[in-house]
Amino acid sequence: MAERLTLARRIEEDTAKRCLQRLGATACEPAWVGLWATALGLPNGTPGAWLLCAKEMRRALLLVGAELPTQVEEPSSALNIDSGLPPTPEALNRLWLWERMATPRHWRIQVLGSTPTPIWLPCWLGYARGRQHRLLVISGLSGEPLPMLKPIVLKGLQQAYRNGPESETKSSGASERREKAV
Repeated sequence: MAERLTLARRIEEDTAKRCLQRLGATACEPAWVGLWATALGLPNGTPGAWLLCAKEMRRALLLVGAELPTQVEEPSSALNIDSGLPPTPEALNRLWLWERMATPRHWRIQVLGSTPTPIWLPCWLGYARGRQHRLLVISGLSGEPLPMLKPIVLKGLQQAYRNGPESETKSSGASERREKAV
């Protein structure tokens, strides 16, 4: 399996806290979500955008730009959530169809025939208390809410809770950071 690329976090903690406060969160922590990047572009051309997705996702993320904004270091957070297997070619075509319908100006762009690249996407997780606890996920690249990642993050948090402190997705400091006030 290829080494995972790590996308560079552009949204710092203070900015993330303000974004999450507007959405109703009272605590936050950094996280990294493992996804798959598939190149998009004109036929026989260079990639002009990337479709970030996983096999179980219903809606993908569109990252416009010829280059993925990568960093050299590994993910710096103790909370690393893996999304699992790469999407099948049929799933990629379905996800790209839904994305094209949402953004009609991209109709000519196609999924290029390359295999998906594993990546770590920086995110910020926000927690809101109330009658029920709520989880909010925002992008570490743009600060935009990412509701389509919520099922993957919930599954990863549940798996980390079951595995306990010896899990690689949860360290002893992860629960302390989760309770950090926004």
